[in-house]
Amino acid sequence: MMLELTFKLTPEEGEPRDVVVRIHEPTRNPPEKKWPWAVTVDIDGRPSTTYGVDPLDAVENGAQHAAIVLRGVHGDALDPPIEPRMKEGQ
Repeated sequence: MMLELTFKLTPEEGEPRDVVVRIHEPTRNPPEKKWPWAVTVDIDGRPSTTYGVDPLDAVENGAQHAAIVLRGVHGDALDPPIEPRMKEGQ
């Protein structure tokens, strides 16, 4: 299983292009690890790993990580747009 999303990037300067986000299938970490589950998130070809207490938590954290990175790097130049992330409790 892998979730793949494509965003259109239209910067003020430069050529429009696609930005692809891939959230891979969660994997179980060894029992001694703090977080039992991990998921790899590729953002425009750059992989990173997020963690969770269960598979869905790991996927959710991966999606939140991707949203924060995309919004922070590309701002309003993405289609569909990424809304600013709110801090927990707001």
